[in-house]
Amino acid sequence: MQKFAYFKDFYNQIGGSMSEEKTQAVEETVSEPTPKETVQTSSNDQFIAESKKYRKRAQDAEAKLKEYQNRFAEVEEEKLKEKEDFKALYEKVSSENSNLTTNAERWSKYEDSRRVSLLEKHPEDDREQLSKLDLDTLEYVTDKINTTKANVPEVAGNPRKDYKKPIKDWTKLSAQERRDNWDDIVKDAMARSKANVKTQ
Repeated sequence: MQKFAYFKDFYNQIGGSMSEEKTQAVEETVSEPTPKETVQTSSNDQFIAESKKYRKRAQDAEAKLKEYQNRFAEVEEEKLKEKEDFKALYEKVSSENSNLTTNAERWSKYEDSRRVSLLEKHPEDDREQLSKLDLDTLEYVTDKINTTKANVPEVAGNPRKDYKKPIKDWTKLSAQERRDNWDDIVKDAMARSKANVKTQ
């Protein structure tokens, strides 16, 4: 109604005259809602409901985003704490690594000097081939070559034998000599007894 009164005043000022009937008809027209306005109101309600739905979604999304940001911050903080542990672990491993490097260098020097000393025991023709062997194998080969028995028989097929003189009278031996030669004394006695049995 207020709109209409405004229009009425405006119309009267510009020189127009409005009768009471026209005014009342216009008032009735303005005051009664048209079917279009009802449709607009219901569609506005739909828009408002949809707007509220989207606002709710946006608020939920913002809440989830905030939750994820908090969780991410906590994870980052834990990672930083772990990094501090890794820093200490890194320092420990670094010192162990330097000790192991020192030991490895000492071992390498020892291995080189040992290899040189072992290779010097071999003829120069064999040194190049033997230098390709690892240290353990080189030590084994060198020991085998150097500890071969030089006690080779003088005549092939005729091995050396250490013969002990048979003990004829064991009763004349001292107690220590009897203990040392007891096996031979027993063997000699057995051989004599067998010989006596055969002769009888």
